[in-house]
Amino acid sequence: MKPHSITFLGCMILALSLLSSCNSKETTTPTLKNIEDVVFASGYIEQENQYTVSASVDGILTTIPVSEGDIITNNTTVAVIKSDVQNNQVADAQAVYNNAVTNASANASILQQIKTKINQAKTQLSLDKTNYVRYKELRAKNSVSQLDFEKAELQYKASQNNLLGLQDNYKTTASDLKLNEKRSLVQVKTQKAILDDYKLNSSISGTVINVFKKQGELIRRGEAVAEIGSGAFIIKLFVAEDDIKKVNSNQAVSVHLNTNPNETFKAKISKIYPSFNTTEQSYVVEAQFDQVPNKIFSGSQLQANIETGSSKNVLVIPTAYLIRENYVILENDEERTIKIGRRNSDWTEVISGLSEEDIIVKSKI
Repeated sequence: MKPHSITFLGCMILALSLLSSCNSKETTTPTLKNIEDVVFASGYIEQENQYTVSASVDGILTTIPVSEGDIITNNTTVAVIKSDVQNNQVADAQAVYNNAVTNASANASILQQIKTKINQAKTQLSLDKTNYVRYKELRAKNSVSQLDFEKAELQYKASQNNLLGLQDNYKTTASDLKLNEKRSLVQVKTQKAILDDYKLNSSISGTVINVFKKQGELIRRGEAVAEIGSGAFIIKLFVAEDDIKKVNSNQAVSVHLNTNPNETFKAKISKIYPSFNTTEQSYVVEAQFDQVPNKIFSGSQLQANIETGSSKNVLVIPTAYLIRENYVILENDEERTIKIGRRNSDWTEVISGLSEEDIIVKSKI
């Protein structure tokens, strides 16, 4: 029977201990603290100059001679698109141009034919002029009839007009052939410019950040092939509409990079974009590092606190002691309404309703 008595006594002690524990209250008093006002923002890292190489034509990627991390110079080829059809277009335009150049030269057959006719017309004009002068002299002596003289005169004038017509024809034909040559050259340049679109080059020097396509893939006009970056690293931040009015240039920023989770980096606001970004549904702000991390990657995600001000001797309570947004429980179990101000997961500002002497109880609910 004795062991049973010991067991019962042990249970009694355990029950009393649990009851005592259940009746214990976790309490605290409001405290005066210095508070830093901050605005939270998410964001990412990008370089000062970032350029996306995009396709201007549709086609198949035959070559991508760059990889992520490569350092390239301006006008480096980033990708090549299959261009057999366009090569044929260039060759055809070049052939037309070469033919136009030949036709526009002084020795072109069409111009030589007109020259031959001009020389024949000059010879005929010389003969008709001589005959006209002779008939004019004979008519003055009344040795030929007026009709014969007029025939000679008409023939002379006809030869003059024929020569002038041939000369005008030569000039017009030569001008048209030169114009055709110029137009053909424009067409060659146009087709070569289109051919250049099949070779995608970088317009800046920098580091290849991303390559979005693979050799052999189909690419459409406007699609990105690669992204190139250069210059200083910039912090891009997205600030909510409710907070943007608190943000100003040169405000200090504490930055937490996802790539460096145990470090905090200091920065300053350098630029505030004036318009709302509908894609991100926020305002965009830029910041610059006070000291750039030793190892940093473009595109790294981050969280930041923008320091917008500070307050001294602010009465605060632990946020965990709040119930129903703005109520607290006093030591005598009274529920009291308080007016609160700034708040985060740790602390809540008390504007009115409590003093430093009040003892509040943490709710167990």
